[in-house]
Amino acid sequence: MRNRYQGATLLLISFFLFTLTLSDNILAQEHRKSVEFIQSFNTFQEELPRERIYLHTDRQWYVFGDRIWFSAYVVAGSYRLPSAISSVLYVELIEPDGTMVQRYPIELKSGRGAGSLTFDRAKGLPGKYKIRAYTAWSLNFGESHEFTSEIDVVTESGIVSVSQGNEIDLQFMPESGYLIDGLTTNIGFKAIGEDGYGAQVSGVIRDENSDFELFFSSEHLGMGLIEEFTPEPGASYFAEVNGSRYEIPEVRGSGVILNVQQSHSQYLVDIQSKRIDTGESLLLFAHVRGEVFYASLVLFDNGHGEAIIPKELFSTGVVHFTLLDPNGHPAAERLAFNKSEVDHLEIDLELNKESYTLRDETILTMSVKDFESNNLPARLSLSVFDDSIRKYDEYYTNINSRLNLETEIKGDIEDPGFYFSDHEQADRYLDILLLTQGWRAYDMEMIADLEELTLFSLPETGFTVSGYVKSGFRGRPLEEATVVFSIGATEEDVQLSTTDADGRFILDDLQINGADLINIRANDASGGDKVRIELEEQFSNLPEYSGTIRGYKSKPVEDEESVITREKLSNRAESAQMDLERFVNAQMVGELDEITITGEQLREADDMEQNLRFGERASQRIDFDENEIMSSLPFLQALNQMPGVIASRINGLQIRTGFTNLQGGLPSPLIIIDDIESDFSHLASLSTMDVKTVNVFRRSAELGFFGARGAAGVITVRTRRGLGASTDNIRGYITARVNGYYPPTQFYAPRYGLTVPRDIEQADNRITLHWDDDVKISTNGQNVRFWTNDVPSTYRIVVQGITINGLPFLATKTFSVQQ
Repeated sequence: MRNRYQGATLLLISFFLFTLTLSDNILAQEHRKSVEFIQSFNTFQEELPRERIYLHTDRQWYVFGDRIWFSAYVVAGSYRLPSAISSVLYVELIEPDGTMVQRYPIELKSGRGAGSLTFDRAKGLPGKYKIRAYTAWSLNFGESHEFTSEIDVVTESGIVSVSQGNEIDLQFMPESGYLIDGLTTNIGFKAIGEDGYGAQVSGVIRDENSDFELFFSSEHLGMGLIEEFTPEPGASYFAEVNGSRYEIPEVRGSGVILNVQQSHSQYLVDIQSKRIDTGESLLLFAHVRGEVFYASLVLFDNGHGEAIIPKELFSTGVVHFTLLDPNGHPAAERLAFNKSEVDHLEIDLELNKESYTLRDETILTMSVKDFESNNLPARLSLSVFDDSIRKYDEYYTNINSRLNLETEIKGDIEDPGFYFSDHEQADRYLDILLLTQGWRAYDMEMIADLEELTLFSLPETGFTVSGYVKSGFRGRPLEEATVVFSIGATEEDVQLSTTDADGRFILDDLQINGADLINIRANDASGGDKVRIELEEQFSNLPEYSGTIRGYKSKPVEDEESVITREKLSNRAESAQMDLERFVNAQMVGELDEITITGEQLREADDMEQNLRFGERASQRIDFDENEIMSSLPFLQALNQMPGVIASRINGLQIRTGFTNLQGGLPSPLIIIDDIESDFSHLASLSTMDVKTVNVFRRSAELGFFGARGAAGVITVRTRRGLGASTDNIRGYITARVNGYYPPTQFYAPRYGLTVPRDIEQADNRITLHWDDDVKISTNGQNVRFWTNDVPSTYRIVVQGITINGLPFLATKTFSVQQ
């Protein structure tokens, strides 16, 4: 669908390029290389569209052990339409020390995906955690095209801050890049403290060669602006703050300065030069997210030129103004932000009541309207949560700030949502941000030489498995070896490949859900099977996280009241999490139909396991005689398919018991093999063919039968006595487990009076009342129903989404629940 800006803009640019290319005007001939550069720029955007990623999580903070629900938006190109480029999104949870807890591959369909993150493998470190998301394709375009957001996580240790030292990093950035002697310009500056946050500063600018002094002070989050600064020839400026000295960029004797001012309806671009004679010109062009909306020659008179550009030409977003010299090289750049009136949206959230009681049905009606009050179709994600526990941060990253701002400039932006708020200084501070943190997200050197462009990765439409085929005796790489592979225990969907000169083979575009087997057979070029197959580690091509995570700005006072409050919150979270995990487990083992927390009948089980169970439904169980897929897996890999179980030869066995302990550590699970307590080494030595059944116990009601030894979970194994298993290897054949799309899970929320009795005694302590990762809004709007819990409080509704024509939006509303 063509955006409303495209028609007029393309006509303007096409006419300009045609005129400039074919005209006999001497100016056109002088700027032929500049025109070619813009043509290359357009080609670059068309052939290599960028993906932009945003994750909406159900809350901004969590208790350690919570499940983090997210909805993913991946858009491509300048008009932010759903991406059809990538089918795999990688979502990672990063601990405060920078360690990746786990990577979750999420399936994307028409630019949308969803899932949840857990703390199963986290160490429970206190501090901020980070969520990171990217596609292999987005990695080609730099760190601003990786989504990251920091989340507060409440642990047993509470909240700790990083070291609060006095050192700051203070940088000065002249508008459009340079200080030119005698030319008046603006200088932005930014101070960052040791904690990674903006630091308030004030000081004085001095000149080494004169008695010049100019006082300055930051305005917002360590950022500030020195307006109309005119450097003197031969000056050497520096800044002094609290006795420390900070360098200011050197003053040049020649060059170009690009200043941009804006009114309500237009941009005034003022260009000064000390090297261009009267009558010469430069080429100015401007783009938003790679879409060129303006290009024109700027004529100079006595070293000065200007352009007045209507804002209505541009869509909402960062406008990149670039000035090209006759050789097609960028001479100056400046970033500004445009908020287009035609992109304005109104989001209506209407509730059927003013306030609600406990376990009450709530009906929310939603609609999206454009600037002319016409209803727009849209897709959104919806969260409803307790708003009294932690103050909702309206300046937190959101879909507006992410897709309009954060992908356009480098580095972390503190409080990105602030710049899209109704604060009276939001526009001014946003302009200062672009002065101090603005950068060339569109690498001009890359664009200038497309033939030399090297990409990190091609788009992924499935998963890749790679490896080598080598001779069985000496291990030499075998070229043109035949590789036959299939996926799954049934070995269907057989495909062929051959090795290259290095003996390497690549199996790509594999469609794998969850974890599955891949079976690989190989023969050398003559058909012999005396070969060795070596697989490369899956996802080894993806980069590890190497950034930093900021601490908290200050450490709260830890008094007795705050400790008690944290313990109450932890207990509430634990109670709610057990209900949630029970529901998720039922989905993953295929038992979910219309589950209610009143329970269901136990399945048939061995007498010993049946006697150990307690409660209203079975825990987790594998009968290898009844499950062909599980019986084809190595034993530890089969255990890893059971929800809440993590088994590896390196880290041993872990069982998630509903809610993860706040300290992050637990005693070892209890292992019982044929009625005898055993250890992990014995468990790991078992073959799948040796085992008849496995049962895992995770719930407190069940674990009570095992006493204190069962606090970390229990696993019971019943073997096939005397059967054993064949250990013979097949030449030229291997079987390996590969990871595919992380299985989707559904958020649990009781529907009182429908699936759950209103008078059920079990307490409902949910913190997140409702989560829906994909709601489709038609031109008639949409209704959503959910039920309140047993906790009187104020609850907040947050909706984030994107319209059919690529406009992101955010809206919130609060309501009360009374006793």
